Amino acid sequence: MTQDSTPPQVAQQATETTDDLGGAVTLLGTFGPQTAPQALLKLRGGKTSIVSRGDRVNGQTVVAIEKGRMALARNGTTHWLEMPAPNS
Repeated sequence: MTQDSTPPQVAQQATETTDDLGGAVTLLGTFGPQTAPQALLKLRGGKTSIVSRGDRVNGQTVVAIEKGRMALARNGTTHWLEMPAPNS
């Protein structure tokens, strides 16, 4: 016997709700060669996006991507996003 969907009780128990981990943009990962690194982001609402240096995200410009972190700048102010620590 096959089941077409997950029962609502099971889905509710198996799902953890977050508030986008506290920010409008969450860094999920960095990848690619050092000469052209990219980052995978989770945006508010759960949408994902792959970005490179020079791309714009929520009115900010991606200015650097390094292993496990990236920098966004707006109006002369730069801040770093780091990947969330894994659950232990």
